[in-house]
Amino acid sequence: MKALLLINGSAGTGKMSHSTYTMIEKLALGGYETTVLPIIPSAGFNAETLLKDKEGLYDLVVCVGGDGTLNHVVDGLMKWENRPVLGYIPAGSTNDFAKGLGIVGTPHQLCDNLVTGHPVAYDIGAFNDRHFSYVAAFGAFVAISYATDQKYKNMLGHAAYVLNGISRLGENINYNCHMWVSTDDGSEEGDYLFGAVYSTVSIGGYSLKGQMRSELSDGRLELLLIRKPNNIIDIEQIAASLLAGNINSPYITFKQVRRAKFVSTEPVNWTLDGEFGGSLSEAEIHVEKQALQIIVPK
Repeated sequence: MKALLLINGSAGTGKMSHSTYTMIEKLALGGYETTVLPIIPSAGFNAETLLKDKEGLYDLVVCVGGDGTLNHVVDGLMKWENRPVLGYIPAGSTNDFAKGLGIVGTPHQLCDNLVTGHPVAYDIGAFNDRHFSYVAAFGAFVAISYATDQKYKNMLGHAAYVLNGISRLGENINYNCHMWVSTDDGSEEGDYLFGAVYSTVSIGGYSLKGQMRSELSDGRLELLLIRKPNNIIDIEQIAASLLAGNINSPYITFKQVRRAKFVSTEPVNWTLDGEFGGSLSEAEIHVEKQALQIIVPK
């Protein structure tokens, strides 16, 4: 059997790249002949480029990096008709995707999981002509994930996002986007503060109590829309409602969907798994049920 190991040495603190030999050793003991390729975006070595023209050559593709790195690996694999099993060793600052699937532990345990774990089918989101692992979002605060300097992410981890969010609170409170949203079971129009389509148990390191599912391969995605509040007091009430799992608010729309279309009066910045997803006036999202198999711990 053959494995391709893709390593982003700049993700998170970069410490996981120090475990390269351990990964190769674990894979060898598991019967894999491994090829190692570094992800160096500044040199043109991104995941999509490294995966191009390699379909059918590997039984296992392992991604070592953060949620953003995984996004590019998943997008590259989704272009293949015959997709190999995906292994993931989280090395980012937040690692929402990995936490949702229970892929956590010490570097040794994460490496061991590549051969002792088992593959499970997982739903993938399609966003226009791209794909995402767990979330596509627009609105207030979404720029923080891709605008926070990597050196601060490395030093402070998740706290870097929080501090960046606080520093940009004023501009985000005033955010407003007029949008038409249609799904497989209805439509609505309004001015929105935030919107997301996701399949995860946490977003940005936070869980919405009572509103996140543990089943992430049922061919459904969650849609969360937050209408623009009138004042800071309404924002506090919205936040309290979400954290308490109470979606009975005139400002909140929450439902499960298989597809959704967003049309806005002006281009809107989107984020896909923490990466910049483009500035668009129209976006179509649908779920590709059980499109990939990923190795999770026993």
